[in-house]
Amino acid sequence: MSVTQQDIEKIREYTRKDIPAEEIYTFPLILCDNEIDRDGEKFSSDALGRLAELFLGKTGIFDHNMSSKDQTARIYETEIVRDPSRRAADGEIYTYLSAKAYMLRSEKNKELIDEIDAGIKKETSVSCSVGSVRCSVCGKDMRKGECSHIRGRTYAGKKCFGVLSDPLDAYEWSFVAVPAQRNAGVVKSFRPHETAADADELREEYRESVISCAARLIPSVKSEVIAQICDSLPLKLLKEFRNSLKADASRSLPLAPQLAGKAQGEKQNFNEYRI
Repeated sequence: MSVTQQDIEKIREYTRKDIPAEEIYTFPLILCDNEIDRDGEKFSSDALGRLAELFLGKTGIFDHNMSSKDQTARIYETEIVRDPSRRAADGEIYTYLSAKAYMLRSEKNKELIDEIDAGIKKETSVSCSVGSVRCSVCGKDMRKGECSHIRGRTYAGKKCFGVLSDPLDAYEWSFVAVPAQRNAGVVKSFRPHETAADADELREEYRESVISCAARLIPSVKSEVIAQICDSLPLKLLKEFRNSLKADASRSLPLAPQLAGKAQGEKQNFNEYRI
């Protein structure tokens, strides 16, 4: 990953002196997301937003070993990314906290840099504290003994998991062998994505188009039903649904005005006016 001038300026906030770009190594990673993890927990979207602030400047170590000798890198940029084409297990739009980290190119770090580039050192895990762990079934704090539901079990069709909310502090992030969050780790590059506003605007455009086409093709189905179907679809599938309906509508309902003119030279027989 090439180091830009913008990267240098952000990294300078954490260094005591200016460091040339050729002496800096940077890499992107996913810190955490709103998917249900191996521990039966997930971060709320609001929690991810707060963690984006808390993880700025936090150090990277190994296996959560709180020792300064294991410090390897530092985060200098974070961003919340929403992927409208994908849904988390509970139906929410998949959202993750991405970050950029930097380290020095040195003899000490050469082996680690090679392992990161080779995809060997890849998986990561975060260490932080949260104010509450809400039950997805009853909404009570699972740590206060107010909830009797068990993570992983299903109650009246609703799966139980803990929702990590109200982050209080972020301590560090670590290279680990098996992270609790399956998607956490170093990535090749930041994936192209749309902003939340762009995604919402597109969704509304596709939704209105689907409702309009469905009213012409299947008038017996209420628009409220079509709207609910649209709301349940990921953006990518909603777009495909819209395109299919538009194609069907153009084939089965070609709209032409009654007084459309004939092509030049075509004989006028006025059949359209005969009863």
